[in-house]
Amino acid sequence: MRNSATVRLIDELGRIVLPVEARQAMNWGEKTPVEIWINATDHEIILRQHRFVCTYCGSMDNLKAYQNKHICPDCQRAIATL
Repeated sequence: MRNSATVRLIDELGRIVLPVEARQAMNWGEKTPVEIWINATDHEIILRQHRFVCTYCGSMDNLKAYQNKHICPDCQRAIATL
């Protein structure tokens, strides 16, 4: 998909529907975590897929979720030896 602009109206609840073409281009489906970045100076809102990182070391590899936290195998092993 090439760079393009689509005009959408904000509804009475403040929602905007992302066009299906944009979601398909990004491989975003239902429940995809999305970060919302605000640049008030330039009047921009940036949407980016959220990437989970290990709570302890910042790694993004082979994470497991536990009580709304994410942990990598190396940190799991380190904690298990405590």
